Amino acid sequence: MGKFMQSILCISLLSLTACSDKLLFSSMNTDAQGVVDVPTPPPFIPDPVTPTPEPPVVPPPPPAPVSKLSDGACAGDSSTNVLSCLKCDVPLNPPAPPQLSQKGSALLEGMAMSCGVLNSSDPVGYVPPTRAQLLERMNRLSPTLYPDTAMTSQQASVIAGLINVNDPTMRNRLFSGLWYQPPYSDAFETYFGIRSIEARYFLCYGSSATFGLNINTYMHSKAYLDCTYNGNGCTESASYVTANGYRGQLQNALKESISNPYVAPPPTPSKVCTWKKYEGNDPVLARAKINEWTAAGYKVGLAVVEGSGAGYCGVSLPDSLVEKTVHVGAYICQ
Repeated sequence: MGKFMQSILCISLLSLTACSDKLLFSSMNTDAQGVVDVPTPPPFIPDPVTPTPEPPVVPPPPPAPVSKLSDGACAGDSSTNVLSCLKCDVPLNPPAPPQLSQKGSALLEGMAMSCGVLNSSDPVGYVPPTRAQLLERMNRLSPTLYPDTAMTSQQASVIAGLINVNDPTMRNRLFSGLWYQPPYSDAFETYFGIRSIEARYFLCYGSSATFGLNINTYMHSKAYLDCTYNGNGCTESASYVTANGYRGQLQNALKESISNPYVAPPPTPSKVCTWKKYEGNDPVLARAKINEWTAAGYKVGLAVVEGSGAGYCGVSLPDSLVEKTVHVGAYICQ
């Protein structure tokens, strides 16, 4: 059957597929061995893939500023540290009355030097007491227990010489030889209420036969003793009557020095002090507090802490507090 007839048959049979196949095969060339030459199909090209876009990365919002305010009262002993570089400096009242009266201090300082003056009556192996040792025995010779008294010109001259650290003349006169050295020893006795020999024995050596904490004897002038030796009706001078009153005060003060030693009173604050503090990383609020407290009369300090923990004290607020914390402290005394 010819090719023309085959085509007619294909159309009549409405079999395009079969027709195509036969036409294809009839159009193929065959080689000598009868192998059919199949054409190479075109390469497969996939449809292009449109990538899905990634959503944009939105950075998290910056953290809100952190702030903390605190306040309190400063300790009266100035021990409150508002910041590492700001301490409450609480003003104090004037110091308490002195531990010793002027008379008590003169006796202490005079005997601290006079106990070292050599005298032939010194005990064997005698070692003078130190000033600290004497103060331990005389610590309550205070303005209350052993008050100051008016001096005569003779007493003033003797006491000034007794405590003169640059001139030992008066100390040598009273303590290096005979105990009775008028008018100097008289001035010593009538001002302090103790004789020079008693001061040497009781204060320097540690004991005296005529003066002690529990020995009640009186001092007398030489004129009175001469009078009583020769007769009766003798009258003691007013200066020695008064001096025996000082003697009683001295004995009582020495007793108190042993039984109730002096304790210095703690200083007392003259004003009440309070403090305020800001901690945070909000520069606007920090600056506002600095201005507010400064205007109110507070003493203001500033400390900055880095993110690493290192810190420093400053005089002005940094421009940025990124990874920093600022501490603003202030105190006032009223």
